[in-house]
Parts: sequence; structure tokens; C-alpha cells
Amino acid sequence: MSPRRPRHPKLRGPMRTLPPACCLVLAALPLALSCDELGRNAAKVFPVLEKVDEDYAEPSIPCDPPFQSPTARNGIVADITCDSEVEGNNATGTRLWGDTFYQKAFCTPERNQWDNGPEDIYRLKVPADLEATVTMVTDCAELDLVGVSWQERSVPRTEHHSAINQCDMDIGRKGGKLRLNAVGKDWYYLVGVDGRNGETGNYRLKVKCTTFR
Repeated sequence: MSPRRPRHPKLRGPMRTLPPACCLVLAALPLALSCDELGRNAAKVFPVLEKVDEDYAEPSIPCDPPFQSPTARNGIVADITCDSEVEGNNATGTRLWGDTFYQKAFCTPERNQWDNGPEDIYRLKVPADLEATVTMVTDCAELDLVGVSWQERSVPRTEHHSAINQCDMDIGRKGGKLRLNAVGKDWYYLVGVDGRNGETGNYRLKVKCTTFR
């Protein structure tokens, strides 16, 4: 009777789809590395890993030291418009928006303890007949991006939800993207960077405008 072949443990998760050579490289990496560091080092050898899990990609912005956001005035951190690029950290932000606000303003049906996290709120001017693509990137915390159509200088609270006719929210991982437009005349939006579950961290916000329609 021929000897039985040794059984190998099954791989689970993203590694299950990796070729044997990839697994050998992963096994050879120092065990002292954290899971994130392990994945990122492997992604340098096998770039396809970035497509398997976006957490394997190199960080797009540093997390230390903390970026400094301007001090909010009347709840607004700063005015932004086309081609604006700002860096900030929501740790010093306001606590004007939360789960109930986002639900009643029809931004999202989810509740992710945004009440516990501070938000940085910017006032975005979109010139007439343009569409602004607002992109927020972060590798430092679970931050979400929200855009509220609002023509006043003040920041709306939950009790003002019925006066909000548009609210868009991107709650994807590692940042978000919104497309906000102005038809026939200049239009204003409040763009918020909010931390779910009370999280805070560095982020970068960019605005690019193109002709709408």
C-alpha cells in the first residue's frame, strides 16, 4: 500500500484564490508584521491582491501626524469650490449631524452611530450648469461623505429636515465620492466628512467640475 499523502490545511477568504507560488511568498514574510502590513507587502509582489482586497493597497495619505482642520464658524469649516483640495481631520469637528438627521433628510436609511463622531462641514459652491465631483480619501478611519443641498449660511439641524430637498451620502470604505450639480444658476451644498462609531482621522477632499448636460 502506498503511503498516504499529507493533508494540507485549506485556505479561506481571499487567499483561497491565490496560486501556490503566491502562498509561498506570503508564508516567507516576517511573522512580526501586522495583517495590514503583511497584505501590503504581498501586494508589492502580486499587485492583483489590491483587487482582491483594497486594504492591501498602499495608504494614499498619512495618518500621523493629524492634519489640522480650520476652526468651524457657524458650523462651517471652510468654503470650497471647483478645483479645491483640502486636508483635514474631523477630530475637532462639530456634532450637529447624526443618525436621526441623516435618516430624516433621506441621506441614508442606515444608523451607524454618527451621533458619536464629529463631522467637518464645508460649504461648496457649484457654478451654474456645472457638476462637481467631490472625492474624499482616507486610510485612517471609517469616515463617510455626505452632501446636503442648502442655500443658507447656517447649518441645518434635525428639526430642519423638511426643508432639505436633496441629500446624498457615500458610506463606502476608504472614502467616498459624490456628484453634485447646479442647473441654471449657482447652487450651494454642505459637504460633510463624518466618522461612524465615533471614529476620527485624516482625510483629503478634492473637487473637480465639468459641464453638466
